Amino acid sequence: MQKKFVYAGLLASAIAISSCSAGDNPSAVKNDKTEEKTEETISVPNFSEDSAYQYVVRQCEFGPRVPNTDAHEQCATYLSQQLAAFGAEVTKQTFTATAFNGTELKATNIIGSYFPEKSKRIVLFSHWDSRPFCDQGDPQDFKTPVMGANDGASGVAILLEIARILKEKETNVGVDIVFLDVEDYGDPYGNAQDSWCLGAQYWAKNPHYKAKPQYGILLDMVGGNSPSFGIDYVSHQLAQNVASKVWNIAHTLGYNQFKNEISGQLIDDHVYVNLIAGIPTIDIIDYTSDRGFTATWHTTHDTPENISKETLGMVGRVITKVIFSE
Repeated sequence: MQKKFVYAGLLASAIAISSCSAGDNPSAVKNDKTEEKTEETISVPNFSEDSAYQYVVRQCEFGPRVPNTDAHEQCATYLSQQLAAFGAEVTKQTFTATAFNGTELKATNIIGSYFPEKSKRIVLFSHWDSRPFCDQGDPQDFKTPVMGANDGASGVAILLEIARILKEKETNVGVDIVFLDVEDYGDPYGNAQDSWCLGAQYWAKNPHYKAKPQYGILLDMVGGNSPSFGIDYVSHQLAQNVASKVWNIAHTLGYNQFKNEISGQLIDDHVYVNLIAGIPTIDIIDYTSDRGFTATWHTTHDTPENISKETLGMVGRVITKVIFSE
């Protein structure tokens, strides 16, 4: 089975604790009727899509960020330094992960905490590593590592721009930004289900925080052209209130690319954050059950020239408004 598609067994515990199945609810997003702050009382800073795009480019300048490579090590240093420069309290979780083929991988989860004194917190995730194989393109490219401009760098870039914003303006809640490693070193032959998202599995078992975040948002493949952001099954089952909050804000901003529909089952870092750490966490990911992932996914074409500044800006503005609406 290829990356991100979930075996039924992995979701058994998730389904057991949810009384509502996807088929029982014709609308994936509930209209939130609770009292909200008015637009006049919410001051939302500007999110720069140009700045976010430059963060994509900068990551890709290191090359594919595959564990055990110089590019991976150099990018880890860069990300830590950027978070520190943007005023975050930086924590690095270094660990050794064992890949599906037995390779020992030197891995690092990089965490930037903002306003650590605040007990009410939210956590934002993206993976920062690149896939070592182009297993979805031309077979002759299989041994070529993926540059990962969209699948990895796009989510990190949005969170770096949000980190810059948080340096300039305080929020009512604490915010943890977590760059997860070794998400994309999974078994290309589908024989090792839990070989994906190794950094998320480690973080979920060894969380860095003192005050547990109330909810989380994962960004993955959020920079492509003509995106479609449905609500995946895990997000719907285990974090429906979070999905409602985020998708409703997207709609108030006029972004119909956030679809009120369940996009299907997939495995991503949020699965383990939900099931192991117990933090209701959604995945914003460009995926539909009809077409699957983007055309550049796990190919040699996942490069900066195929990144849309408009998509980065759209997702970035949604997340920024979520944070400053708390």
